[in-house]
Amino acid sequence: MHLVSVAGLAKTYDDRTLFADVSFGLTSDDHVGVVGRNGSGKSTLLRIVAREVEADAGEVVFNRRARVAHLAQDPALPADATVVDVAGDVDDPHVQPHDVEQLVDELGLDPQARVGSLSGGQRRRVALARALLPESDLLILDEPTNHLDVDTIDWLEARLRQRTGGLLLVTHDRYFLERLTNRMLDLHDGTASWHEGTYADVVEARALRAEQAAASERRRQNILRKELAWLRRGPKARTSKPKFRLDQVAELRSRDPDRESGQLDLGTGRRRLGDRVVDLHDVTVSYGGAPVLQDVNLLTAPGERIGIVGPNGAGKTTLLRALAGDLAPTSGRRAVGDTVELAVYRQESEAVPDGRRVIDTIREIAEWVPLANGERLSASALAERFLFDDRLQHAEVRRLSGGERRRLALLHVLVRAPNVLLLDEPTNDLDLDTLAVLEDHLDGFAGTLVVASHDRYLLDRVTDVVYGFEPDGTVRKYLDWEQYRQAHATTEPGAAPATTTSGVADSRDANRRRQGRLKQARSLETRMRTLERRRDELDTALASVGTDHQRAADLARERGELVDELAALEDEWLELSVD
Repeated sequence: MHLVSVAGLAKTYDDRTLFADVSFGLTSDDHVGVVGRNGSGKSTLLRIVAREVEADAGEVVFNRRARVAHLAQDPALPADATVVDVAGDVDDPHVQPHDVEQLVDELGLDPQARVGSLSGGQRRRVALARALLPESDLLILDEPTNHLDVDTIDWLEARLRQRTGGLLLVTHDRYFLERLTNRMLDLHDGTASWHEGTYADVVEARALRAEQAAASERRRQNILRKELAWLRRGPKARTSKPKFRLDQVAELRSRDPDRESGQLDLGTGRRRLGDRVVDLHDVTVSYGGAPVLQDVNLLTAPGERIGIVGPNGAGKTTLLRALAGDLAPTSGRRAVGDTVELAVYRQESEAVPDGRRVIDTIREIAEWVPLANGERLSASALAERFLFDDRLQHAEVRRLSGGERRRLALLHVLVRAPNVLLLDEPTNDLDLDTLAVLEDHLDGFAGTLVVASHDRYLLDRVTDVVYGFEPDGTVRKYLDWEQYRQAHATTEPGAAPATTTSGVADSRDANRRRQGRLKQARSLETRMRTLERRRDELDTALASVGTDHQRAADLARERGELVDELAALEDEWLELSVD
């Protein structure tokens, strides 16, 4: 069934062209993902198609029988209304009260709660219910996974896979995007490119364009070298050269080749981390007498990469605040190493004055950022790497989109060059390009990383171990989020952690035993890092040993013994780390 035709759409915002001449058609078989940088106009395009915003040019023509439902990125919900009233406020005579109650229950919401009293994640689920309830031929979703926990995202993904009809989707969740779409619309530089397939096909097409651009740049350099060689032959050659050829070489010289986007290993401030980083010992945090964290023991090691997962309301942000020292525990204690330089990226970033220029807000924190090799990177170069081109760097903050403001807040944290980095839901409102840059940065980050996130791809990409919340407020260590998900497969999506009566009395002893295991694991990690450094030294020595066969044999034997010991330590570490 044909649903909608879009022809020649154009939109300008604050003298900035978001896109021009965008045309496409959608059928009930199309599941379209819209991608592009923050500020490229993704949300605006969805709102135009949903007939909530007028385009400057072009038209949107719907099939008269097509039913459309839309989830906005920041929907306005009446604060005084109840959950069930807002969720059921849909223009569809087929939606019955029991349908509303069932969906609200599946989303773990209290049907009689007032919307104004809900958390951000709970309000998001209310808006999601209102978009999902009516039978629609085209469902338009703008960042549906924002503020949702992993369990609810899994539930939503399964529901959308069972749904029939067209889908127009903006999301930063790459697993979600990959599994639900069959066509992609890539907004870039004011234009739109279509790709058959999923986000992986978009990435492949971008890689091909980059490869072609590199080949073009090599050809340009060859032409330039020839031109320069000719010009340097002498005055006679220069005076006899036609003027248009001189203009040509000047134009070639003026073009700056695209900068290589290889990984930058940023430094970690003034000091290297010692053996102690940030530890929580038997920490309990209570609000109004109800514990959110219960006897939590979390020991971080230098260079460790930890993910924090759990349902909304479980206490992920509270745990990060306890690690950061922003929140005093009700009981237990926090210990921090003398060399720790800590920075926190919060869900609610500090407001930046609208009248300031972007680059000035960055330089105010640091003019130069240290690199791991001892060199320095200018604040402007780091901003460019995080997709703030010269125009954006010199723009006033008020001209930035919501996603660009979040990207600026992230840059304000990274430019401090901390050696311990705490990230609270860093993927919210960031585009896929920015996430790729962030992940590339974290690959080269030599400090300790703790990230609370619902983004399954990010957790797989940048963390080595996951701490998950249990129903009684304790925290348990898992190999990855998939192991955590399997262990909590019976948990209802969005359900708040329940208070259990069995086992609570023994939780403190169990946590003390766990703390002992974690200390042993930490000791093993230190030994493993030493062995890994020696293994790298042996690899370097073997590569340069030349024809000294006896020396090569000795090095190879030592390396073999070291690898065997390292494997045994890894097995022991796994037994201690996973209970």
